[in-house]
Amino acid sequence: MVAPTGDAEEPAGAPAGAIVRGVLRGEWARLRRIGELFPWTPLGLVIAAAAYAALDRLARAQLDLVWLVVAYGGFALVALGPLAVLPVALFVQLKARRIPPGHALLFETGVASETGFALPSPLYLPLVQLSWDWVAPVAQQVEQRRARGTLRERVALAERGRFERIERRVVISDVFGLSRIALRVRSEQTLDVLPRLGGLRHLPALQALASGDSLPHPMGLQEGDRLELRRYGTSDPARYIHWKVLARTRKLMVRTPERALSIARRTAAFLVAGEGDDPSAAAARLAVEQRLLGSDWVFGTDLQLGGVDRVDAALDALMRSRDTAAERAGAGLGAFVQAVEQKGPVSLVLFAPNRPGPWLERAAAVARRKRLHAVIAVDGVYDARRPSWWRRLLAFTSVPAGTLAADLERVVRVLSEAGASVSVLDRGTGQALGAAHRRAMAKLELASARAGQ
Repeated sequence: MVAPTGDAEEPAGAPAGAIVRGVLRGEWARLRRIGELFPWTPLGLVIAAAAYAALDRLARAQLDLVWLVVAYGGFALVALGPLAVLPVALFVQLKARRIPPGHALLFETGVASETGFALPSPLYLPLVQLSWDWVAPVAQQVEQRRARGTLRERVALAERGRFERIERRVVISDVFGLSRIALRVRSEQTLDVLPRLGGLRHLPALQALASGDSLPHPMGLQEGDRLELRRYGTSDPARYIHWKVLARTRKLMVRTPERALSIARRTAAFLVAGEGDDPSAAAARLAVEQRLLGSDWVFGTDLQLGGVDRVDAALDALMRSRDTAAERAGAGLGAFVQAVEQKGPVSLVLFAPNRPGPWLERAAAVARRKRLHAVIAVDGVYDARRPSWWRRLLAFTSVPAGTLAADLERVVRVLSEAGASVSVLDRGTGQALGAAHRRAMAKLELASARAGQ
């Protein structure tokens, strides 16, 4: 995945309005880059205008020597900023051109690590400040640490992926905030970002029974009598409702066909990319790296519908899967399942996001036809109950980190009603979360958020 350069290109056949918006965004980006090279800040221009007004209206008109000194002092401050900033900006530009292509870097999401990038610290010019951030890929946190006359970089990234280029925005400014110049520095460097494992050390059993290859009749289906039960879905016919169970438990249950089963010697895992997928992607990484899928396995994403069976190829597919989070979001799951089942019985494992999206109904449709084990990981669960009026009046409310309990329960309910077995894991502790555990964690997170306000 190549990092974007800031100029968006509209696809062919796009509407005229989208083309116009794309052109306007491109022109605005160019104007911003030109403006970043202007050596004075708005505050510096205001100080210069005030100094000119003091010189013209007070010092000269009233022959006031005090205002004359104040006006020339303001001009001196405004002129001193660029004189200090421009040499440093020129030096940084020359230094950036000599940066050789760096070695490949391996990062984990949310973990700050050093990249090896450094710039000289301008200690010899006490009026100059030097800092930078990342334009592409977007960094969650960028720190500059001073060590032996240089500023060394530590970066934490929020999204996994594979990037071939890093673009930084280096800002050189004076301590008064009157002058500032921003430069774009690009370096050709491969950056692999894997999802953070956190406390994940174990996964539930991923190998299980699969749809059998033995048929009750040569012309029949892999199904027997309607003996199994599951929760009623909106698309289920009313004639399959188990009325005795309804009368006894007050729950709508339907009869489902008993399927011919056999032990699956192969495991097929599929990662669905979408909003809130990073903890589940970490679980998929753990399964691949520690060979938890068994000896005969295949791993697929929306970019790898054929699947891969090597660890390095699976990790590469895992990192690149983020590119399809918005466009496809599990659209290739059905084709992947059909392809892997052509080679015989297979245990199906789905690593799914912890928030609903277009992928949810696609996964549920597959779970209604196949035996599916869904693994969902979270970074904590919180309950978004509305705080009392006096709390809203006296303190600002903040959303805790993690997954909204209602979103997680909806994902679990839809997949469970479709017939899938669902396991929920907490990435921070590595523990499996049951329904009661998730409710307790949601209340605890909410109490912690209120206590920290």
